[in-house]
Amino acid sequence: MNDLTLPPKVSEIINGSVEWSRIEKIDYESLGYFLSCHLVIEHYLDEYLKIEHPALDWDSARQTFGQKVSLLSKFKISDKYDCIPAIKHMNSIRNKLSHRIDFSVQKEDLLPLIQYLEKTSDGQLETPITIKEILGRFTSMVCVLFAGYISSKAHYGKVDRR
Repeated sequence: MNDLTLPPKVSEIINGSVEWSRIEKIDYESLGYFLSCHLVIEHYLDEYLKIEHPALDWDSARQTFGQKVSLLSKFKISDKYDCIPAIKHMNSIRNKLSHRIDFSVQKEDLLPLIQYLEKTSDGQLETPITIKEILGRFTSMVCVLFAGYISSKAHYGKVDRR
């Protein structure tokens, strides 16, 4: 089956009549890439939180992404590399993608991520840059920050999970 169309959605109901509209122009590749970036960042948040709060039963806690981000008060390397506001913004976009059928990510939606990348690269972000490049660079940068912290804790023997 090559047809990737979805059923129509209810557009309006007027005087007992239902008007339907097609769901078109969904960029499944971009949507999947965005959600994958979000999941990778969440993986690193999970690992960081397990190190910072080892007594908690994280598997049973089942916290939302927003709740996890709110627990990141100790994670601040410097103002230049403070990624938490941009992570929060990325999550707000993910929420829109999850709850609005017709929402698609535009470059201007990623402005806080772009500003973060510019700040961390001393304003030398090459242009033009695509949405996927913004997401990929931001995800890599955030994960590198968390990976460094996780690695340093493991290296100095403060973490041992077998």
